[in-house]
Amino acid sequence: MIKSLVKAIGLEYYKFRNYRPFVVILGLYICCFLLSGLGVKFFLDFLIQQQPDDSFLRHFVNSGIPIFDFVDIWQNLAWMATIFKWIPAFIVIVSVTLEFSQKTIRQNIIDGLSKEEFLFSKLALVLVISVLSAVLLLLLGLFLGFLYSPVKSWFYITQHIGYVGAYGIEVFAFLCFALLFSFLFRRSGVTIIFFLLYTAAIEPILTAILKYHYKWETWYFPMTAINSIVRIPFPKYGLGYVHDQVLLTDVLVALVWTSIFLLLSWWLLRKRDL
Repeated sequence: MIKSLVKAIGLEYYKFRNYRPFVVILGLYICCFLLSGLGVKFFLDFLIQQQPDDSFLRHFVNSGIPIFDFVDIWQNLAWMATIFKWIPAFIVIVSVTLEFSQKTIRQNIIDGLSKEEFLFSKLALVLVISVLSAVLLLLLGLFLGFLYSPVKSWFYITQHIGYVGAYGIEVFAFLCFALLFSFLFRRSGVTIIFFLLYTAAIEPILTAILKYHYKWETWYFPMTAINSIVRIPFPKYGLGYVHDQVLLTDVLVALVWTSIFLLLSWWLLRKRDL
């Protein structure tokens, strides 16, 4: 299994190592990811420079920024980073749709690569990006936490570190959804448009109507399930209630949807002409 995974990763690397847009988009994702955490501190420092006499703001920053406290930092950074998960989704979409537009998938099949192996190579790409995302979150959290957290003992560092893995699962599920759209539409422009429409407009509007007007439960919708893995943490700073632990039910529902995405992707790849 590991040997097959390494082979699949090597195949994807060989295809896109010299494709500049792929490198640019990946670099943009890493930059946005890092800035999502670092930008908060820079913004607070800017406010202090603009309002040097504000003793409350200065005390708030100098005494330890709560969002960078090791008790909270993993959930806070994980939620902020999910805002940028559309960027690696574009990488997956471009990776798959280029195979169809440039007929490389047909050539791969002629050369002996099975359709299942082709799907596995794309799944390997999704897995690599998801693991990279989790590692970036871990490194950013450690950097900001050791820099600004008032507590730095091992107990506090690891208390909510499960959000690192939860974020990786959320990115993986989201990218598998993008993978399904890629096999469904096969053209990069059309795929990106419909993917954005569904994830950013159609489902949010539909679930809002069903939830607030008809009082329906909406947890079973795919994007709602995926976004529920890492829940928004900031209401707790206004004394509101939030889940500060990763819920197993949220992860399981998202993984069920992930399995459906992959099965449908496999079915489309098997049934449709190349």
